[in-house]
Amino acid sequence: MSGGVLACLLRQAMPALRVLDLGLPAAPLLGWWPGAFCGVADPARLAPAEAALLGRFQQGASHGRAPGGAQGGAPGGAQGVPIFGLDPAADAALLATLECEPALLLALDGAPPLALARLLEAGALLLRHGRTEGLPPPPGPERGRIMLLVGTLARIERWDLLLPPEAVEPVFARLHDAAHGLAAQLGGGRAWQVGGRLVTAGLASLGMLAIGAERAPPLRLPGAALWHDLPAAPMGMEAGEGLPLGAVRQVRLLLGGMPARQAWLRLRLRGLSPARMPALFLDGLRLQAQWRTDDEGSVVIEAPARMQAGQASLVGLALPAEAPAGAVLLSLEFAA
Repeated sequence: MSGGVLACLLRQAMPALRVLDLGLPAAPLLGWWPGAFCGVADPARLAPAEAALLGRFQQGASHGRAPGGAQGGAPGGAQGVPIFGLDPAADAALLATLECEPALLLALDGAPPLALARLLEAGALLLRHGRTEGLPPPPGPERGRIMLLVGTLARIERWDLLLPPEAVEPVFARLHDAAHGLAAQLGGGRAWQVGGRLVTAGLASLGMLAIGAERAPPLRLPGAALWHDLPAAPMGMEAGEGLPLGAVRQVRLLLGGMPARQAWLRLRLRGLSPARMPALFLDGLRLQAQWRTDDEGSVVIEAPARMQAGQASLVGLALPAEAPAGAVLLSLEFAA
């Protein structure tokens, strides 16, 4: 899973993009693009239990734009925005919001849902996993293509970015610069093979491949950017970049696809007494976690963890019954 590298390249090249990652149940970009919406391209393929589980999650409350264009607060009000594709009424509200976005990227594997035809006709960019040759062109204006190759020399993933033909050359140049900058941050030329070329005015290719083991940028998500299964936050509760837990004792967090390798999973919380340590879970299994307090008095809970390939990771946090109400989840980190 090379979603981290891909997301970092696209975010650096096109920082104004709004993203709807339709890759669930894997959602490869979601965890690496704070503020991205997520959804299911074909809900009929989900098992009922899986659909019910995903239906519990909503987007965090400190970013995004509420339906109707209001700035600030949770998109869609106190309940936040649910996962796209599971509720027609919520889908319609989100689509109405996204129609106002001048720079929108739809990421998916396969054909886009019919519900997104209006966005594509309006010129939304499309990021499609795998080869697009021979597939019907998406509705809307003519599009050029940048082939993006990420992963390792032994296992290459291809994504095709479909965008206006006149944007291919400048976006390719920015992606090329971003790839060299990211490679320098993650080990330099000995760890990465980076290259690409502009084939025609409307066609380019770019590769960023790890030499040896797959690498991923470190990840730090503010609590308010996380997808969670909490009930609606009480009115008037403010936490800045954090996610208020209120009186809830348990919360699950949907991260999207993570690289399948050993790393440290780290959560930072404010307003929590370190008298008893909370329990930390990954995909339903309890982790051997440890805790400490940092210089600012926040409680840091961390554990070594190995994510599963090809599926969105679920992180669970269980607070002790006697923990005071009002704790705030400040951030989640994932780093080697």
